[in-house]
Amino acid sequence: MAISENQTRPEPLLLYTCAILGIVGSLAPTVTLVWGGLISQHDFLADTISDLGRGQHGVIMDTGFFINAASLLGLALGSANLHGGRKLWTGAILCLSLLALNIVAIGLWDAFGRTAQGDGRSVHTWLTFGLGPLYLVGPLLMASVMRQGQPRLAIAFVVSAVLWVILATIFKLSPDDVDGLFEKLAVAATLIWTLPLSWWMLQQVDG
Repeated sequence: MAISENQTRPEPLLLYTCAILGIVGSLAPTVTLVWGGLISQHDFLADTISDLGRGQHGVIMDTGFFINAASLLGLALGSANLHGGRKLWTGAILCLSLLALNIVAIGLWDAFGRTAQGDGRSVHTWLTFGLGPLYLVGPLLMASVMRQGQPRLAIAFVVSAVLWVILATIFKLSPDDVDGLFEKLAVAATLIWTLPLSWWMLQQVDG
């Protein structure tokens, strides 16, 4: 079901590509996290995802970051292709685009930032703070547009935003011996937005 009667007919190949990229890219960090964690000394409770990205096998986690960034950009393009002229939808597209840019910056800084004076962790921290409002506002904006035509999706998007902000806050406040777990749970909460969005987008190819 389209988000607006004023929406132009979506381009099938573009939409299909963006939807598949959204599904694959949303799951990529989980795959690379498990992979990298199993072959390294990563402590899934205490160590953060960023710790794994800076470790000996950091290229594995960085690859997951970059694939995830590509998926977010794909979701932004697909959402633009389904644009119904709503300003809130435009805001959500911008959130997806900025998330992609932010995650690429985090991955690149973890890979090359240590060549600068110090290990660059302060810059990394500021970049991660940028994820907070984007993963909160993006799904809420989309939910406000989809609540009439797609109420179940709207609920999922709100749940994603609420769980994200709760778990991300707990992560920032948790002691070092368990903060890695809450960070992973916070990232998992974002999938309640990106995976249903990808699936819905895939359904619009024939819709």
